[in-house]
Amino acid sequence: MAVRAAESGASGSGNLAVGKTVYEQHCAACHGQNGDGNGPATVWLFPKPRNFNTGLFKIKSTPGVALPTDDDLLETITRGMAGSSMPSFTYLTEAERRNVVQYVKALATYTNGEGKRVNHFEEAAKNDLLAQPVRFPPEPPVTLAALTQGKEVYVKFQCAACHGETGAGDGPNAPTLKDNWGFPALPRDFNSGAFRGGPTGRDLYLRIHNGMPGTPMPPFGKEAMTPEERWALVLYIQSLRQKDAEISDMLPPPDGHIHVQRVKKLPVDPLDAEWERWDPARVPVNPLWPEPNTIFALSVRAVHDGKRVAIQMQWRDPVRNGAPVRVQDFQDAVALQFSLNGSTPFLGMGDARNPVNIWMWRAGWQQELDGPRPDVNTRYVSIHVDTYFKTSYQTAQAAGNPLAQPRKSAVEDANARGFGTLTPQPASEQNVQGRGVWHDGFWNVLVYRDIKSSNEGDVKFQLNKPVPVAFAIWDGAQQDRNGRKEISNWYQLVLDP
Repeated sequence: MAVRAAESGASGSGNLAVGKTVYEQHCAACHGQNGDGNGPATVWLFPKPRNFNTGLFKIKSTPGVALPTDDDLLETITRGMAGSSMPSFTYLTEAERRNVVQYVKALATYTNGEGKRVNHFEEAAKNDLLAQPVRFPPEPPVTLAALTQGKEVYVKFQCAACHGETGAGDGPNAPTLKDNWGFPALPRDFNSGAFRGGPTGRDLYLRIHNGMPGTPMPPFGKEAMTPEERWALVLYIQSLRQKDAEISDMLPPPDGHIHVQRVKKLPVDPLDAEWERWDPARVPVNPLWPEPNTIFALSVRAVHDGKRVAIQMQWRDPVRNGAPVRVQDFQDAVALQFSLNGSTPFLGMGDARNPVNIWMWRAGWQQELDGPRPDVNTRYVSIHVDTYFKTSYQTAQAAGNPLAQPRKSAVEDANARGFGTLTPQPASEQNVQGRGVWHDGFWNVLVYRDIKSSNEGDVKFQLNKPVPVAFAIWDGAQQDRNGRKEISNWYQLVLDP
C-alpha cells in the first residue's frame, strides 16, 4: 500500500486510521482504494475523480503547482465541487473531514528512480518547499471603470480563446483542450456553469493567480498580472454571470435538516395549494456527467399526520419526457434514498454493511397509469402495418415478461447494498404511493407511505429521530439514465412531534 510509506510522517494533525475508514466508505469508490482516481464509480463520472498519487490539486490557495494546505483540502471536502460529481461532505463531522485530509495526503505518493514510494508532502516538507497561501489586497467595489479594465484584461490575455467572447465556455480552443491524463477539459462557462472552486471574489482571484494544476488553465501570478488587473478580471467574470444561474453558487443549509411538519390532513396531490403553506428546503444537486442545462437544486416539502408521511419534490424541467419508445429516448425520474441503519453510507446506493431503501418515481410509469402510453404507432403516426387482430407493439409485455407488466403505482420501493444490487421489493411489500404532475416547466412529484411498516427492507420513521435521506434526479431530455444523473448529498429527515 502506498499509505505505509507516509503513515509515520505525514504532516498535520489527524488520525490516519480513522481517516482511512472514512475514506474507504465515502471516497474510495470514486478516487480509488489507493487514491489513483480509478474507483469502480469512475465509469459514470466526468470530469474524472482526482488522482491523488500525482500530487496535483486544482483548488488551493498556494501558487502554481505547490501543494495545498490542510485548510485547502478541508475546504474542498467540506464544500464539494459544484457542477461535478464531488458533493459537499458537510454531513461528516469536522473531525472526520480533518482525518480524511491526512489520509488523502498519505495517498499522494509516487515511485522514484530507485523504485521507492515517496510522499509528495513529506518530500516538500523535508526540502522546505511547502508554500504559504497567496496574499492579496482587499476586493475592490464594482465600478464601471473596473469592469471596463476587466474586459480589457480579458482581451489582453486571450481568455476568449478558451472561455469564449461572451464567457460561455465556447472559445475556438475549447474542443481541443485536455487535462494531464488525456481527458477532455472543458473551459468554465462563466454565464451559467458552476464555479467548482467557489464563486466568491477570493475564490476566482486564487484560480486566476494559481491556475489549476493538471488542467490547461495556467497560472497568472505576479509575473503576469498585477493585483489590480486580477481583481478587475474577477469583477468582469462575475458580471458575465446570468442571474438565474446564481442559485448554483448557493451553499446547502448548514444544519442539513429537512423538517416534516405535523398537519391534520395530509395533501395527496402534488399540486394541492396546501403545499404553499410550508416553506421548502432547498436541496442542491450535482451532475455525475456534464449537463448542458444543469438542474441546480430541487425544493422539498414534507408533512405527516401521525399515520402517513408525504414528501413533495419540485424541480425545473422545461421538457416533459415520459415513457420512452425509441432506443434513444429516456424518461424523467426522481428517487429518494434512505439509510436503513442511521449511518450516512456511500452515496452510490450504500454498501454491503450499510443498506439503503430507495423510493423511485418515473415519468414513464406515471404515463402508463394516467394513459394513454405512447407506442410505436403514436410516435410514428404515418407508420403502415398490415392489419392483425390483437396486435401489440409492446412485445415484452405481450410475451409475459414480469418486468414489463402494467404497474399499479408510479413509485417503486427497492433496496440496495452498493453498485449493481438494486432490487425491487416483492409486489406484496410495495407500499409506497405517489404521483407526478408536469406543470409550467416544473415537475411536481409527491410520494407517501405509512409511517409504520413491518417490512424488513423499509425505512423506519420515528418522531424526532433523524433519518438520513439523499435525492437523485434524471432528466430524459439530456439522456440521463441509470448512473448518469444528478445527486444530492445526505440530509436528515426529521418528523416533528
